Amino acid sequence: MSTEPQNRQQTKDLRPEKTIFWPAVISILVISLPMLLFPKASEEIIGAIYQPFAAKFGALYLWVTVALIGLCVYFACSRYGDIKFGEPGEKPRYSLRSWVAMIFCSGVAGAVMFWSIIEPLWDIITPAQYAAPLSTEAFDWSLAYLLMHWGPNAWCTYFITALPIAYMFHIRRRPVLRISSAAEVVLGRQTDGLIGRTTDVFFILGLLFCTAVTMCISLPTVEAALHSVFGITPSFGVEIVILIVSACIAGCSVWMGLDKGIKRLSDLNVIIALSMVVYGAICGPTAGLFDIFTNAVGKWLGNYWNMTFWTSPFNESTFPKDWTIFYALFWAGYGPFMGLFIARISRGRTVREVIGWGMAGCCAGGFLIHGVFGSYTLYIQYHGILDAASILRESGAPAAMMAVLDTLPFGKVVMLVYCAFSTIFLATSVDSGCYVVSSVATTRMGVNDDPARWHRSFWALVQALLALGLLSIGGLGVAKIFGNFSGALMALPSILLTICWLKIIKRDGNYLLCNYVEPECHGISMIEEEGIDQASEVAK
Repeated sequence: MSTEPQNRQQTKDLRPEKTIFWPAVISILVISLPMLLFPKASEEIIGAIYQPFAAKFGALYLWVTVALIGLCVYFACSRYGDIKFGEPGEKPRYSLRSWVAMIFCSGVAGAVMFWSIIEPLWDIITPAQYAAPLSTEAFDWSLAYLLMHWGPNAWCTYFITALPIAYMFHIRRRPVLRISSAAEVVLGRQTDGLIGRTTDVFFILGLLFCTAVTMCISLPTVEAALHSVFGITPSFGVEIVILIVSACIAGCSVWMGLDKGIKRLSDLNVIIALSMVVYGAICGPTAGLFDIFTNAVGKWLGNYWNMTFWTSPFNESTFPKDWTIFYALFWAGYGPFMGLFIARISRGRTVREVIGWGMAGCCAGGFLIHGVFGSYTLYIQYHGILDAASILRESGAPAAMMAVLDTLPFGKVVMLVYCAFSTIFLATSVDSGCYVVSSVATTRMGVNDDPARWHRSFWALVQALLALGLLSIGGLGVAKIFGNFSGALMALPSILLTICWLKIIKRDGNYLLCNYVEPECHGISMIEEEGIDQASEVAK
């Protein structure tokens, strides 16, 4: 690696990269201003673009998801799993607990608690696999699908896209943390040209809009909790206040950086989440919850392939498009962002650790929350304790969620804890997103550098304004459509990064194995540059 030109090594220049920063800002204004000025027309246009796309190409993303899971298993179990992102023998910068916490909190945001209660209810109202609404069979499938949607199918995109980015940043020591840099083996000289810059701007737009969708899903539930506890009447003004608070928390966190901000916020939120899980498990019908969860795990494992690939081609059921394909696109939308974030915090870890511990820890976190609150929701609905399904249909998702939480002992206190939980979770996702966006838009930064503080805070403000624009359109359905549209676009960089990792392994695999796995071998003393040079000639 010592033969690489000096300008490709990690030298610091934390000023914004003008060819990325300004096109991204201008594009955001061009897209968001019409949303604020013409919300109804914006909704119709987004729906008109997305619906035909989902109908024609939605099933393709199911195949992509399964392919990514297969690649994760292969690289975690093969000899390439011992490749370390950093110097041989280097220790990880973050403890395993904090590392998993940062990934989990950034990857699921406040949506994890929301969907753990709301999705099972929708799944019994409009069930999968041709089951009758509110039937025993519908209850049987409900939690199983929730586990599938938030299990390995969700996290595989995150970790496979992290590998080429971590390789280029920590092993190749490229002085930038960008999608285009990770795709250098494909883009060649165009990495710093029009194609590379367009790719990075495209990524920034997709990430900011996907995070705006998450904020729009989380804010109304916090608003409903404040209404239930304090009697504050829900309004657009209240949503703006909640948005400002979340943005301020995120801004302060991202201002403080990875160690003092994002890491501490993630650790705090994991403690709150575990406390809520333990409280729900103990104060709820513990044995009943465990029975429902156990049954769901068996149903999911026993029917995995059927559930993953079921598209209902001979029936008018919209379940696959509304849920399975929605989630495939939702996770794809976050894939490149999480790949960049995971790569940034994974120095000192091996490929096997990144995939294995990352998948295990994040899936376990989701299963704990869904296993308790998803099971509890189904339990009280099935046993007639609360008709949450009717509340959902008549009053909306936030009201249904608060009604479910209110059935727990000290329900009002639980709602307040949920407010803190959801707000901090949301802030963690926003601040990590802003950190990544500012990293992409920074000229050059080393492995121990952070983007400029004002730069990070600026993107937190932009993120809040985007969420405000989407809130003005209103409605969970609109947010889902917009999230799907953004996810469909962001899936393209995810596929590009996966191809790049396969090319990296093909080109540099022998070097990596010799220097990081079998250091006693001889004959390969440096990474060859021919692969990049050849790609450069093709891209000219």
